[in-house]
Amino acid sequence: MNKKPTIVDIAQAAGVSLATVSRVLNNKPDVSEETRKHVLKIIEEQGYTPQTQWQQIASGKSRTISMLYPRDYAAFNPLALQFIVGATEACEERNYFLNLITKSMTEASLLSMYRSGQTDGMILMEIRMVDWRVELLRKHQLPFVAIGHCEDDTGLSYVDLDFETLVMNAVKHLFNLGHRKIGFISIVPDPKRKRYGPTVRAAEGYAQACLKYELPRFFRETYMDNEDIKLATLSLLDEQPQITAIVTANDAAIAGVLNALQTLELRIPEDISLVGLTTDQVAEIITPPLTAFRFPSRSMGYQAGRILIDKLEGVNDEVKQILIQPELVTRGSTGPARSIAR
Repeated sequence: MNKKPTIVDIAQAAGVSLATVSRVLNNKPDVSEETRKHVLKIIEEQGYTPQTQWQQIASGKSRTISMLYPRDYAAFNPLALQFIVGATEACEERNYFLNLITKSMTEASLLSMYRSGQTDGMILMEIRMVDWRVELLRKHQLPFVAIGHCEDDTGLSYVDLDFETLVMNAVKHLFNLGHRKIGFISIVPDPKRKRYGPTVRAAEGYAQACLKYELPRFFRETYMDNEDIKLATLSLLDEQPQITAIVTANDAAIAGVLNALQTLELRIPEDISLVGLTTDQVAEIITPPLTAFRFPSRSMGYQAGRILIDKLEGVNDEVKQILIQPELVTRGSTGPARSIAR
């Protein structure tokens, strides 16, 4: 049986030092491009697989990144799981493991993850406007990245979608179609998180858009359960039958809103238009196809992973704050406002 090549074999075959091979394997910047390509070619030719255990011992690091995504708060639908897929891809590219943590944590248990060597860094999910996890890790100067951002973003590296602009653009799109009575369904994940970042910013975007276009505000806030969303939508349309369009900035709200419109036997878009937030795949299977903002959750997870690994390896220690601008794809669920009352 052929002996598996080691890092020593690669160094000898490439005619470089062990340190150079290590820098190439860890994607360090202080290697010439010519040398990097040469070493990678030798690695491919010899079928070398990096020995993660050796790397852990040599570096004193676990080469593990933890993604804190508490199941009490998160909606584990296919779209949300793309965050995990994206972060996993970033880790695999750099020979790291991704550890998904779905339980809620205390300050002590969160700090223990670092101090016990179980993780090198954290990706925090489900960020509140004031988030104790961000404050704690920032205070102790421990490496982490957030998917979402807070009121105080000082020194905070994050990736987020611009929910405020998203809702403003949704109202603008409908306004240009002649709609002047536009309802908004806002989702609070649970009673404990009244200051959940995306919810707060989406509501601010709706208020600003109504002010800009001199529109009345027709607003409902509800929890994430489908039945709650359906009842909130029915209540809003019962009180305000003149509404000709509805906007929601939470992908989990779409099913509940559609159930309410079906219950009232409202045609989309003839009776009422609808704008949401989801992936292209989900938007296309709805009848009619949903006018929606793309939710690039896979890309967001990937970018968060890359930022954190760069920080851990000293490739780039700068604070990175990425606010992704929303992209609206117009489909069949929006049309001109109806001219008569429902």
